[in-house]
Amino acid sequence: MSVSLRRLIGMKELDLTVIVGDESGEETTRRLDAPIDWVYASSLVDPMRFLPPSQLLLTDGAQFQARDFDFDAYVSRLCDGELIGLGLGTGLTWRECPPELAHACADHRLPLVEIPYHVPFIKVIRSVDDLQEQERQQHVRWGLDAQRAISRAAMRSSDLGAVLDELSSQLGCGVAVFDGAGELRDVSRQTRLGETQLHELSGAIDRLIRTGTRSAARVDVDGSEFIVQTIGAPPSVSGLLVLSGVGRLDGVQLDVVQSVLAFAGISLEFNRILALQRHAVRGGVISVAAAGDLPAANRIARRLWNERIPNEERAVIHVITPPEPLVGQLDRLQRTPGVFWGMLDDRAVIVAARPRLTEAVSLCRSHAVRAGVSRTSAALPLGRLVDEARQVAETTVAPEVVRYEAVADSGWHNLLRGSMLSVIAAQLLAPLDERSRAEGAQLRETLRVWLQTNGQAEATAQRLGVHRHTVRNRIARAATLLDMDLDSFENRTKIWLALNAIDDQR
Repeated sequence: MSVSLRRLIGMKELDLTVIVGDESGEETTRRLDAPIDWVYASSLVDPMRFLPPSQLLLTDGAQFQARDFDFDAYVSRLCDGELIGLGLGTGLTWRECPPELAHACADHRLPLVEIPYHVPFIKVIRSVDDLQEQERQQHVRWGLDAQRAISRAAMRSSDLGAVLDELSSQLGCGVAVFDGAGELRDVSRQTRLGETQLHELSGAIDRLIRTGTRSAARVDVDGSEFIVQTIGAPPSVSGLLVLSGVGRLDGVQLDVVQSVLAFAGISLEFNRILALQRHAVRGGVISVAAAGDLPAANRIARRLWNERIPNEERAVIHVITPPEPLVGQLDRLQRTPGVFWGMLDDRAVIVAARPRLTEAVSLCRSHAVRAGVSRTSAALPLGRLVDEARQVAETTVAPEVVRYEAVADSGWHNLLRGSMLSVIAAQLLAPLDERSRAEGAQLRETLRVWLQTNGQAEATAQRLGVHRHTVRNRIARAATLLDMDLDSFENRTKIWLALNAIDDQR
């Protein structure tokens, strides 16, 4: 119960007389019931220049003695400053309230009370202070009682929903918990989320997670405002607590919410550990299938999750170090047939039937991960597809999803991307620059064309526009600098890979 002017009027010891009250209309009633921030005394003609909103103003009316005082303009300024009410002390400057003041307050719907001579202003101010202190103490006691009730709910049941129900009851709002992947995990019984609203809220939470959620944020969804509070410290946020139908929370209310965050964090961490174990087991099932025993793998999958590994036309996606939001979305993706995934070490292996492959690839691309996609086949063994996806993923050096066909069509040297090839290539070709970088560039170009023409000096000379003896001299010079026999197939292969690796670095 807040400290309002109506509450002060009901205090017999203050002996306040209502001059303008409820009979003036709804706006006056609103002001009578509005919380009072503080009480000020002033006889200034324009006190609102120095007062914040939601104040109760007391005055002895000395300013009203001025000739032709404009009561209407005075009261209008008070209302423009969002004053709660006006108290006039009588018996000093005025025996009774000037009728012009009463009329002006009635016209502007501003509550007006008379304070008798025997009640000093300081008594009114102290009464408000005492009431506000009582309110603060009562609010603190409510907060402690609420935290004890939440603790009892947690001890009565291991279900997070019981704790959310108690928080919902204490705050009078809806409560829901989402995990670190943005998936709804639990909700209080009092919370009503429509399918459309839940979908939009999940999308907004997913965006907050991706952009680095602050400790608290407000989200507007489908015309409703939600408070989103992170569980755990960024960047390793384990989940989010969402409150609906509640305004700004004060410090005591936030303490109550914080007590629930601790329980929710423990619950989510427990679920996260279970999920890690489940993903590892699923990865083991894929390993069994890749080793050639698909029937045994499917028996395990059916027994544990009532699922099976796709054996029709399918492909494998290998994701290097998938982020937690992607892990959660992969869990949702495999709820419908056609996708089976698990973790092998710190990598995700996804087996997707052809109809679900595009969806799975798009999901991986949306998270900017390094991933490889095998060929799509019903005939090739699953183990072959798993190896292809892994090898393609390991060729990536930046976040991208690469298909097997793209790597196979781009040349054998691309299969070594991401290894030490570029470093070794630079070291191998460095002697060509012994005399000058210009000569080194000339020798590299000659070697490249010479290898492209299968070591034919005549064909190389024609392409370079030089004499065949010049080509032979340059090849001999390169062989001397590199200290390599360029008639050797192995050495030619090394030079060819090195030249292509250097080109990739440019």
